[in-house]
Amino acid sequence: MVSRRVFRRLRCPGCGRTRREMRVFGTPRHDESGNVKPRRQVRRELDAQADAWRPEPRCDRCR
Repeated sequence: MVSRRVFRRLRCPGCGRTRREMRVFGTPRHDESGNVKPRRQVRRELDAQADAWRPEPRCDRCR
């Protein structure tokens, strides 16, 4: 398993507080046939997961 940590800085539209959120994404190191995936493919998969992540902009106080 290959993992990547992604941090995002967010500003709450309600109160204006700035905070950081972190999320961990992962993908298997081997493909369906058991061969090791190329590094570029693994990186593309992790980048796609990170780009698709849209955290909630409002903070816990304003939710």
